[in-house]
Amino acid sequence: MSENYTGAAIGGTRAVKCGGNYAALLRAQAEAIDRGCDQVVFLDAVQRKYIEELGGMNVFFVFEDGSLSTPPLGTILPGITRDSIIALAREAGRTVREEAYTIDQWRADAASGKLKEAFACGTAAVISPIGKVCSASGDFEISGGKAGEVAMGLRQQLVDIQYGRAPDTHKWIRKVF
Repeated sequence: MSENYTGAAIGGTRAVKCGGNYAALLRAQAEAIDRGCDQVVFLDAVQRKYIEELGGMNVFFVFEDGSLSTPPLGTILPGITRDSIIALAREAGRTVREEAYTIDQWRADAASGKLKEAFACGTAAVISPIGKVCSASGDFEISGGKAGEVAMGLRQQLVDIQYGRAPDTHKWIRKVF
């Protein structure tokens, strides 16, 4: 988790696809890699406590009741993969909330077992489970660091649609000749 950098701010360009957005994240990403992490988690730019997104990916949280939560739009990119996951989860009868979630809530919910899974999503990665969060105030694991059934099930569903192994009932696929 980046303690020094933010990825998005009100009035900034993170809510749109812009090449400069990714370049601005490189320093924080390099620090994450130096700490042995694969990605960096960014907090909001104002209060520095609300989860916004990972380097180039949106984030989801899965709770013990099967519901999902993802940070609200406004300063973060309204990703296509994010939208697809929301649609698939709701179609399966899951509650999906777009709401603010703090790093302290994340830590407490992971410790209590209320949070069952966390995952990031994006075009290239599709869905990547989050097993451990490292921060200056202490590291913590989500569900023993293992990939969860909800994340991996949604990933399989989405990949099957992308590769034509499952019907595209949402009309997401466009054939290009």
